[in-house]
Amino acid sequence: MVVTPELVERFRSAKRVLFATHERPDGDALGSTFGMRACLRAAGKDAEVLIPGELPHRYRRLCREVRREMNAAKLDGFDLIASFDCANVARLSLPADITIEMLRQRNFVNLDHHAGNNIEAGVNCVVPTASSTSFLASHLAEESGFTPTAEAATLFLAGMMTDTGCFRFSNTDPAALRRAAELLEAGANLETIANEVFFSKPRNYAAFEADLMANYLKFGCGGRLAYANITPELLAAHNFDLREDEGVIDLLRELDGVVVAMLVHRNSAGAYKVSLRSKERRFPVGPLARSHGGGGHDLAAGLTLHLADFAEVDALMEREIAELLDNSGPAAQ
Repeated sequence: MVVTPELVERFRSAKRVLFATHERPDGDALGSTFGMRACLRAAGKDAEVLIPGELPHRYRRLCREVRREMNAAKLDGFDLIASFDCANVARLSLPADITIEMLRQRNFVNLDHHAGNNIEAGVNCVVPTASSTSFLASHLAEESGFTPTAEAATLFLAGMMTDTGCFRFSNTDPAALRRAAELLEAGANLETIANEVFFSKPRNYAAFEADLMANYLKFGCGGRLAYANITPELLAAHNFDLREDEGVIDLLRELDGVVVAMLVHRNSAGAYKVSLRSKERRFPVGPLARSHGGGGHDLAAGLTLHLADFAEVDALMEREIAELLDNSGPAAQ
């Protein structure tokens, strides 16, 4: 089995399921939750996805019927609550009057592929070697006896494609490619995924990216670090919503000579959110992020810093990234 028998049994026996995921949900968060929801509904079960905020533009036509609100009394109407693709409690996206402790007091399960996961549900299935949570969710559906519909297969494949960079990133393994083929055979619509997720960028988002690269891009560590600060002025100039920033950091990562890419923005609470990406396994950014209370994968991670301004964040991170790049082992032969 790819997922644990305990998790399979919880889904087999549940009649009404509520899914939650991380804040600013990406393709894997949405593909895994909405894909599993489609499987459950096709099996005659009641299932909903709880996301308090707006979905990113590129996923709005793929992921419909979102539950926005929830309170403790309504939680009791679900006999299973599932956290999918959320690495830590701080990032779990819940309405203001719902706490993690409320979930833990109920039939609560956790499916994820991030190292260092601290959700601590009643049943935890965390597989850091998996390419994506959507990969795991597709196996969970199969092993629970639910036949993926074409809708579910499309959603699972969309989640896998976004988290592997369309199978370009190093988390792509033979199992992911085999599962992608199986999802296509189950009816996944590759054209829909391509058009909705990758070929539907609004023009103001393209202008934001061009401005970012032309006027905000900086280099450090002898050109091995590329980074940019997403300032309020930049966001306002292009009416850009940070929920849409999935993939922006790859504009920096794809530059020749760059090993580590970093984006920084200031959140509504005044803290600085740092996103990190690395091209090489010998320079993992996951441990660096976790040392500051963040999380993620070895090559894709994030953290939050409570510092005075962008300059302090940049200085601290450049020092730590320089140490990472200087102290890691030799290149693989």
